[in-house]
Amino acid sequence: MKASQIILAAVALSATVSLTAQTLATGDSRTVSQPSYPTVCQTLTANFTTSQRSSPPSSSSDDTSRLQNALTACQGTGKSVVLATSGSNNAFFTGALNMSGVALVVNSGVTLYGNDSYSSASQLISVTGTNAAIMGPGTIDGRGDLISGTPRLINAKSISNFIAYNITLQNAAKMHLYVEGGSGFTAWGVTINSGPTTANTDGIDIDSLTNATVYGSSITAGDDGVAIKTNSAATSNVTISGTTFIGTHGMSIGSQTMYGITNVLFKNNYVYGKTSGGTYSTNNNGINIKSDIDCGGNVTQVTYTNTCMKYVKHLLIFNSNYGSCSGTTGTPYFTDIIVNGVKTTSSQSSAYSTFNGYSSSYPLGLYLANVSLDTTTQQNSQYASVGLENSNITPSGTGVSTYTVTNISGSVPTCSFAY
Repeated sequence: MKASQIILAAVALSATVSLTAQTLATGDSRTVSQPSYPTVCQTLTANFTTSQRSSPPSSSSDDTSRLQNALTACQGTGKSVVLATSGSNNAFFTGALNMSGVALVVNSGVTLYGNDSYSSASQLISVTGTNAAIMGPGTIDGRGDLISGTPRLINAKSISNFIAYNITLQNAAKMHLYVEGGSGFTAWGVTINSGPTTANTDGIDIDSLTNATVYGSSITAGDDGVAIKTNSAATSNVTISGTTFIGTHGMSIGSQTMYGITNVLFKNNYVYGKTSGGTYSTNNNGINIKSDIDCGGNVTQVTYTNTCMKYVKHLLIFNSNYGSCSGTTGTPYFTDIIVNGVKTTSSQSSAYSTFNGYSSSYPLGLYLANVSLDTTTQQNSQYASVGLENSNITPSGTGVSTYTVTNISGSVPTCSFAY
């Protein structure tokens, strides 16, 4: 049997259904490995300290001009502009920056802050072109708690081979890392750290993109931990693996799906519905596919393997009637969705799952294997055809049918929770 297929022996109610073959998601078609730091083009040293975060320098005396000049001078080289400490100085303050075909490396102990002047911009850092990168191990702080506007922290558009590596992104005023359009995006060892109650602060948005990987990262944010969507084109070949989500709105697909999403693989991820300090997510989701007639389209060939969840309220959410969303009108149709290996524990009070297909003509097509939930309560389930193997939850509702599936390899995951 090929690794890309599982053979389903389906028995719907008392009837025998012929054998079919389902395709497991394979995710990013690239071979992705740990990034390396590029050759240095220029090194800039800090003039400020982190103690100035609440009272930053004026825009006329901050680092915007010299940062932009260095990024422009090194543009298209694939080399790096490095931000380094100088004695006790360990901070840079900047307005909006543009970079293309260059890496920005924030050294250990250095913080790059968004100054007050970027609050009216669309983003702090705009990234375009080929072989651009944002790298740490330092920190980029949007000071979203102190500025008046809601710009994104990093906005990458029409990119090729864009890398975010070993960097901490925090206190965004809106999304932390938004990538839209192009091919080849890697987020490796990224730490995102904003409170679960900060509105609209998505962790990583993958939008209208082909071939993307998020690996070995930690995301604490006030909205979707990861959001995979299609505002301007289709999205395909995405892998999210070895990543921890804390207090977010979940591992999300949607709500914009109008151009189609296909071949998305989630594997070996942890979801915590609250922080170690006890602050719960404001919309506490685990696995989350969402869309609506206002922005709907096909979502197909999505696989979740070995998912561990704790303190979550909305456990397995498949909702094609999400509510009003912006985009192009289209029918939300979720098919070939495979959940193989999920365990939940200490779920939030009144926890539940939802299996909500759009209509009898566009039902949810789902497979649940090796599923162990600590609560099997459901809400708003309808119009779904669900294959089951070793699952302790059986979807039910108007237009919902289930059948037995065999030969899905795997097991309920053994989870090692940190708290």
